[in-house]
Amino acid sequence: MFGLFRKKAPAQPALPVLRADQLQPRIKHINFLGALQAAGVPPDQQPSHAPLCGELIVTYAFDLPDSFMMATPKLVEGAGVSTDELPGIARANLERALPQPKFFAKDGCKVAVTGEDLEATLLLVDGLWDAMASQVRGDILVSAPRRDRILMCDSADPNAVMTLREQAQQFFDEHNDAHRLSTQVMVRRGGAWALFDGQ
Repeated sequence: MFGLFRKKAPAQPALPVLRADQLQPRIKHINFLGALQAAGVPPDQQPSHAPLCGELIVTYAFDLPDSFMMATPKLVEGAGVSTDELPGIARANLERALPQPKFFAKDGCKVAVTGEDLEATLLLVDGLWDAMASQVRGDILVSAPRRDRILMCDSADPNAVMTLREQAQQFFDEHNDAHRLSTQVMVRRGGAWALFDGQ
């Protein structure tokens, strides 16, 4: 009898309809996954992810009208996307959504600005780096100290390399928050990123 007066458990909010064209890649530090685990997020509720270079990984999220939702393997599958298709689809979506970056130079080091806090994801835009390869004498060096900061220079210019390291450290130290990534220096070789031997 008394059971009639019990309140019903609150209903779980319904998931929005998730589509393949909402998938976006995001650059994170490897510690991001450790933080999720420490917070008690089960592995099956963590976002799909893949290594990028050194301390950096690529995670995936659904870009919704007012928020981002972590793209877990189950949600990705529910959107009709296979594990093999995910990186290509997310990168294509990113390239359509990204504003054309503007570049500002200082002492041979360039800073790219998109205005959308997506600068670090430029690491995934192969066409940008293919175009820049013809503009350097050595290799392209890059650092992404924060999600909204990416720096690049020519490995053949020692002064520019020094400026890149100094600027990366300054940007990294701006705020101790979740948007910090890494001061590691990466080199573009064979269409992929690797840690720069000279660091």
